[in-house]
Amino acid sequence: MKKSPALQFVAKAISILLHPVFVPTLIFSFLLLHSPDVFYGVTEKNKHWWLITIAYTTITFPILTVFLLWRLKFIESFEMHHLKERYGPLIASMLFYFWIFWLFHKQFDAPQEIQIMLLGVFLTTVLIFLASIFSKVSMHTAAWGGVIAFATICVFLQVSQSILFLSVGLLLAGLVGSARLYLQAHSNKQLYAGYILGILSQVIAFLIVKLLNSYVAA
Repeated sequence: MKKSPALQFVAKAISILLHPVFVPTLIFSFLLLHSPDVFYGVTEKNKHWWLITIAYTTITFPILTVFLLWRLKFIESFEMHHLKERYGPLIASMLFYFWIFWLFHKQFDAPQEIQIMLLGVFLTTVLIFLASIFSKVSMHTAAWGGVIAFATICVFLQVSQSILFLSVGLLLAGLVGSARLYLQAHSNKQLYAGYILGILSQVIAFLIVKLLNSYVAA
């Protein structure tokens, strides 16, 4: 069956606007706007500085890495259709994401919710890299599976507006999965595997951060 050009455009737009590189910044922005209790005791200056730091590190660096690899002919396109093309960008992203987590954990002593989110992003990248040895697991659904899990953790931690966060997260995660499926970028198994890896990463991040904070408190 011939696909509608209009729907293909919409699916492509969703894939770009809700790309994994934007997810950490989107989450942080939502918390900043709707969950002020997370940032209790944090100055307005630091809030904005943290937003800039997260956006710059998790958006600019990965995109620049992919651009350089494309210019150097290590990858054929920004979409990285082949498994081997993913390895370089994912390894670089792991370094960027671990650095940003460690910065917020050690230097900024950020709220636990922010630490959980950033560590979850790093762990998602690690698991996607390992999974990519065998299959082209969806990075989009992994990122949004992480959003669902993190929003659920926020509900558990009684963060303000966390029900809204979870509702929006579920809606956008469904849109992203549907868009990737419509574009035939992945099989159903690859999409579901992405969701599972994203959820698992945030759960592990929650446990690790709780353990680290309890160790510091002791």
